[in-house]
Parts: sequence; structure tokens; C-alpha cells
Amino acid sequence: MNRAESGRIVHPRLLGLAALLVLAACGPVAPDAPGGGGASGAAGAGGSGAAAGTSGQVLLGAPGGADGLDFKALQDDAELRLETFGQGGTHVLLGVRCIGFGSRAFVTLTARNLNTGMALVAPAPARAQLLFCTGDDCDLVPITMMMGGIAASGADRDGLPIEISAEVHNQAGVSGGATLRARLSTADL
Repeated sequence: MNRAESGRIVHPRLLGLAALLVLAACGPVAPDAPGGGGASGAAGAGGSGAAAGTSGQVLLGAPGGADGLDFKALQDDAELRLETFGQGGTHVLLGVRCIGFGSRAFVTLTARNLNTGMALVAPAPARAQLLFCTGDDCDLVPITMMMGGIAASGADRDGLPIEISAEVHNQAGVSGGATLRARLSTADL
């Protein structure tokens, strides 16, 4: 029975909830599901089209360029500047280049204090992250990683040696990772 036949008025919040439930049912289709397109459809759905278990290439970097939205590769012993962005917590800005993963991937970052072994993990979100692609180079830039807790309260963080790791995978089963050593700088604090 519809609204006109019943004479009842449906509360707008219930209509909104119904719309959200319909949208949730319209989530991404798995590549092997009917209508998912298999391997040939994987690239369009954020996969790489590569067979499961293959490796992609991952590079660690930082934001670069005039607008800070370009990927700038980092080398071992790079300086990563701690920043607060006016919020009080400390962060570093990173970038991850993903080659062979398609336009969507799950990216997990880990920062490890090389003096104490303390590790911070920024897990990948529940849904694959959208990457900005130019040719085969697909970038996640900038990534803000929290650094609160990388060292004991009151410890000197200027020059602190850390190791940054990125683990990347996509829904098609392509995976890869990269690790580099860096030094924290408090010059911008």
C-alpha cells in the first residue's frame, strides 16, 4: 500500500534511512561476481587487471610541487618534518606511489622508532583508497600520519631515527610494500 492509499504520512527521517539502506545495497561488485567483469573488469573497478598474488611496486615519498599534491620520492635518511597544523598533535606528511595496483588500493603505514622499537600504525580504511593516476603511476598524496607516541613524553624528537613502511594491496590480490629510514625534524614546531 502506498502513502496515498494508506492516508499515512511517512516521517522524512524514515525516508532518509530507507534511502541509505538502498545505497548500501549498491556497493562495489566483486570482480568474480555476476556482472563484476572478471579480470577484464578489475581495472575499471579499482583493480589492476593482474592475476591474484602478483606484485606491484611501492615507493615512499612526500608531497611536492607548487601545490603540495605531487609525489616526491624520498631516499633513506630523508628528513620528515613534524607539524601540528594548529591542532596540537604532531604529524608528518607522506606520499605513496603505487604502480600496478590500478586506481584504488588499501594502504597501511607503519612508523617505528629505531631507538626504542615503538611502532605506530595507520591502518588502511575499510574501503580501497582512490589514487590519483598519471599513466602507471598512481599516487596517494598527501597522507597525514599521526606521530603522537613515537617517542616518550618529553623526549627529544629532533633527529630521531625512524623507519616508515607502506603495505599496499588491492581487491584483485596485487600486493607490495616499501620501507625507508628517515629522521624526524622539529624545525616547524
